[in-house]
Amino acid sequence: MKFSCPKESYRRFSGFTLIEVMLAMVITAFIAMLAYSGLNAAITAATQHEKQAQQLADIQLPLTIIERDIRHAVLRPIVDEYDETQPAFFGGAISDYVLILTRRAWDNPRFLPRGDLQRVRYSLENDELWRESWSVLDRMSDEEGMHRTRLLTGVLNLDLSFLDGNSVNGNQSTLGGEWVDNWEKKNELPLALEIGLTVQNFGELKRVFSILGQ
Repeated sequence: MKFSCPKESYRRFSGFTLIEVMLAMVITAFIAMLAYSGLNAAITAATQHEKQAQQLADIQLPLTIIERDIRHAVLRPIVDEYDETQPAFFGGAISDYVLILTRRAWDNPRFLPRGDLQRVRYSLENDELWRESWSVLDRMSDEEGMHRTRLLTGVLNLDLSFLDGNSVNGNQSTLGGEWVDNWEKKNELPLALEIGLTVQNFGELKRVFSILGQ
């Protein structure tokens, strides 16, 4: 005896068709691709943010050192190895070095037999910013007592502007005075100094530091 199943019952108990399975697989793959793209974008953004944060931290330390030197600049010339008097503070576009100054408030945690004044010089060599300092102001040679430290790499450009408080013409500042590209006055300090720094893979940033000696 043969048993037959009505067409309605056959359709009720039959599985998915091949087209339905393939469509479900395509939809699942599409959703997985979207999820992976979103996750990959989030990971890339987080990695980039971490790199930028680390680079910003690497830049902040040199800027803190520069700010400390500039804010504590004093009007104290020196006698160099050629027995010539050098200004207490000078630098800019036409100078051989980025900036040279004498500063006070040099910490002495180990109570070494020295004063609290320090001579500081900044130079830019092969996209590297260097800080050179001397514990002896009036020295017999350029190497005597020099301490040299590389502060930052990837420096593409470095511009300085000095606020001349005695100038009332030209590009005036709200602080009073004019911003100039060079400082060569032997008996004066600028009111402030603006630094424009362009760093590779970071961009340009600017900082203005006032000079406490003024």
